[in-house]
This record gives sequence, structure tokens and C-alpha cells, in this order.
Amino acid sequence: MASVDIALEQGSHEIVGMTSAALVSRFRSANAAENCTDLNQVVARAEQSISQIAGLSIGVQIALSPNVKFVAVPLAQLEQILLGLCSAARSLLADAGRIVVETRGINDAPIGPSSSVIQTTEARARVVVRIEQQSLERAAAPEWRPNGELQRALSELEQLLKRLGGRLEVVPLSDADLAYVAHLPYAIGTDSSGRMAVAVPQQSGIILLIEDEPQVQAVTTRILRAFGYSVIAAHNERSALAQAELYGSSIGLVVSDLVLPGVSGKDLVRRLREPCEHAQVLYISGYSPEHVGALTDGARFLRKPFTAQELLGMVRELLPEAALAR
Repeated sequence: MASVDIALEQGSHEIVGMTSAALVSRFRSANAAENCTDLNQVVARAEQSISQIAGLSIGVQIALSPNVKFVAVPLAQLEQILLGLCSAARSLLADAGRIVVETRGINDAPIGPSSSVIQTTEARARVVVRIEQQSLERAAAPEWRPNGELQRALSELEQLLKRLGGRLEVVPLSDADLAYVAHLPYAIGTDSSGRMAVAVPQQSGIILLIEDEPQVQAVTTRILRAFGYSVIAAHNERSALAQAELYGSSIGLVVSDLVLPGVSGKDLVRRLREPCEHAQVLYISGYSPEHVGALTDGARFLRKPFTAQELLGMVRELLPEAALAR
């Protein structure tokens, strides 16, 4: 792991010959990557946790906008905000109804008639946690009104959002329904839809990184994002298949450990072939090439531990970069 971590420093020779403006862009991009989180990915990955919060009697619906990408909120705090709002929503429901979680961008049309009042021109991403009652009688029940504990929880989330440069809004939608709306700042170097717009290479396709070791996954993701790649991560077969289902043919490269919990990397890649039919494949492992055996369909192999230069060199071969963003 240490050699992977140190490798980011070893790649510094690549900046030789860059203009001052390009240097500023590169370092802004690398810096922003630390707090640059894919909003849709976080919401999709949290669906199981949201369902656990809701319980068996409450429905859960997830609606992800393709117009929303990266927000300037660290992963742990974004998950705290999302699950906190879902817990607040659940506390206002009896034993029937539904929690709808939506992501929204500035250009999105209303998702359903009850959410039309949430449409704004504010250049921020939004997470909308909407409560749908199944009985209007619930609106008149005393427990419908926020109690002291709920008020404190919402106040803490509101303060957290303010520190992050966002805000919390509570929007009544009808006599019985309401929505909690978390307004989130887009990441530095993104346009008004949260897409990366800094002057670093825009890569042709998303990288799906499948790695069950958290530290290796985090450092590898950091290196790739710092050099302009869009990375989504998975730690096991289930999460990898979920990401593939969500992003499909947008995935241009699968980087997978050869040994994963309950499945081999090769077997998992075979299952990913249908949703990610055009993706190139790079296997990573601590085993020697002799133990890895034959690779098919143009797949490549990189042995751990590896340096940033080795990783980036292999990725550039498999996923050539497109023209620089203007």
C-alpha cells in the first residue's frame, strides 16, 4: 500500500514543461478530487440503507437525474445528510406511504406533479427526499408536526449544509406531503450541471474500479481522479453489478482485482460483459503473472504494488484520452 501512496509524489515529473495556467488547473483538479463526490453514485449505493430506515411497510423509490454529477461534499458528510433526511422523513410517516429520493439539476423538468414547486434556477445540485402519505388523515395527526428531537436533528443537518456551502429547505407539497431539499454546491472545476470542466484531459469513458481493500481503492481512485478520469468504485460482486447496471455502456474501462470476496475477478468481468459491452479490462493483483494465467479479449495485467506512473501508463493505453476541455 505504501508504494501506491508514495507513487502520487513520484509522478511529479509529468508536470515538467506545463504552462503556469495548466499547472494551476492540474493542482486545482487534484485538490478538488478530495472533496469531489459523484452524487448519483452515493444515492444509488445508499438504497439498501434507505430501505432499512423505511422498514417493511414503507415504500422507497430512487430517481436519479442524468444532469447531476459531482458535488463539493466529502463522501461521509454526503451520506450523513442523505440518511439523516431519510430518517427525518420516516419519522413523519405512520405505517403506510412512500419515501422518494430524487437527485435534481438546474435543467431538470419536474419529476412528477407533486415536485413541480421544487423547480428553481439556483445553480446547485439538489437531493430531494419526498414524503408521500397514503392517507390525508395523517396530516392532522399530532405526531405529524416535528417534535423536539426531529427539530434538533434537522437543525444539525442544516448547520452541516451551511458549513459545506449549501442549505436545507423544507417544502410543503400538499396537505399531507412535504419534501426535504438539500441544496449542494457543485465541485470546483465543474459546469452548471456538475460535470468536470477544468482544463485537464477529459477521458473517453468512466472507469469502474473493483477493489475490496479500502486503502488501495481510495488511493487508486485519488490518483486517477487527479489526472482527469471519472471513477466509480465497487468493493464486491454485488456493488460492481449495481454500478454496471447504473452506468452501462458509459463504462470504458474495468479495473478489477483478481481475487474478490466470493468471486474471481475473471468470473465477475464475464458477468459485466453485457452491461459494459465496450469496456476494456485491466486486472490488478499481488500474484505474479505466472499465477494469473492467460487473459482473454485484450485484457491487461498490472501487479501490485504499483506506482502512479505504472497505473496511469496502463490506463492510458486502454482508455485513450480525448481532446482537452476548453
